[in-house]
Amino acid sequence: MARDLTTAVKNEIATDSLQPVNLIYINVGTGLRVTDHYKDLTYDSNTYTASSLFTKLSSVTESSEIQVSNITVTFTGADQTITSLFLNNPYLEKEAEIYKGFIDGNETLIADPFLLFKGRIESFSINESLDNSKVNVVIASHWADFSKVEGRKTNTGSQQIHFSGDLGFEFASQTVQDIKWGRS
Repeated sequence: MARDLTTAVKNEIATDSLQPVNLIYINVGTGLRVTDHYKDLTYDSNTYTASSLFTKLSSVTESSEIQVSNITVTFTGADQTITSLFLNNPYLEKEAEIYKGFIDGNETLIADPFLLFKGRIESFSINESLDNSKVNVVIASHWADFSKVEGRKTNTGSQQIHFSGDLGFEFASQTVQDIKWGRS
């Protein structure tokens, strides 16, 4: 994906002391905004809370081909904040955004972090052990629903769900001619 980086970001990338940070937004419940920086950061009038629970972001792969890509955000620790957020709220298909930003020499966020990944929550899992707990949130790109078939089908069963007793599609399966709608 082509990125339009601001001049401030380009200048920071060119320096010798690069301090990247991730800004994560997950739209579950009232919304979760966290960063892997040691202190809270504000971007676009939103505060991203410094969290020791956010520990890992899987690598992002990009391709020129149309394909489903995903990224995994990992939270660790015995804190129930993240676990209860997903267990007590609907989370499937909720929006999530990951921004990559940079911290300058004054420990402030450079003006315009860029959107690294945007998608919808595909799943989450909890992995518990005696000394650790992990919550993995998988976020899939917008291509995840590309091949999903939705809506009604032209068969009797589908028609009966909405209009019991209607036999309008009784012989639809016997039609072999490809009907070109809107053409003569």
